[in-house]
Amino acid sequence: MGKTEVKTAGFIMNFQAHLDDVMNGLKAIEEDLDETLQQILVKSSGHIQLSKKLGEMELIMDFLKEQGTDEPSKAKNLIKALRKKVYECMELLISQVQKSMIKAVEALSDTQNGIIMINKLSKFIKKLEMMEGMIKE
Repeated sequence: MGKTEVKTAGFIMNFQAHLDDVMNGLKAIEEDLDETLQQILVKSSGHIQLSKKLGEMELIMDFLKEQGTDEPSKAKNLIKALRKKVYECMELLISQVQKSMIKAVEALSDTQNGIIMINKLSKFIKKLEMMEGMIKE
């Protein structure tokens, strides 16, 4: 086997190793992005629940307007139902505030992860440039 064949074999092995590094980098970035998307979905579901509760309160208020004071017992029950919905909204908001406080701390971690992802992408570009350089030779 000549020097050219050995050099070519080494080139192919080195190129394959860099290609594997690039693929692993892409997978890591994709996992980070998937985690971020999951967090966004969880946050939006809380807003949907709150919106639903507020809609229910609005319906109770409309029904209370229509009923007026014709039947005090029904009006009283509607007021109790409305009060219950207000407490449910408060409970949901308190829960969201707690989650927001936890997420504020997690945001620092997310920032760090974003910086790490940028670093990974920079390394990815360097690997690509190295691979391009190898091909030119």
